[in-house]
Amino acid sequence: MTRRIISRKTAAATVDTILAELRRRPIVHPEWLSLQDAAAYTGYSEQQFSDFVKRGVAPKSVLFSRNARRFKRSDVDAWCAAGGPSAYSSKGDPGAVRR
Repeated sequence: MTRRIISRKTAAATVDTILAELRRRPIVHPEWLSLQDAAAYTGYSEQQFSDFVKRGVAPKSVLFSRNARRFKRSDVDAWCAAGGPSAYSSKGDPGAVRR
């Protein structure tokens, strides 16, 4: 019984330490998102989001290198607010935004 009480006290102290550390650290939201991060942020799979890029219906992005495409968080937010991929015509023409 004593061992169980000590374990609970130790666990409670550990949880309190972790919570204090989490409260001390600010939550950081990066300004630039990778394709994987943008997909997770919007709720799409990486494959779906990659397809949006290929079809030209993804939010604006910057290609830093061959495999390093980044999306600005504010552009992703605006893209989602506008309806995401459904805001574009069925052919994926980026110039044909539905109104």
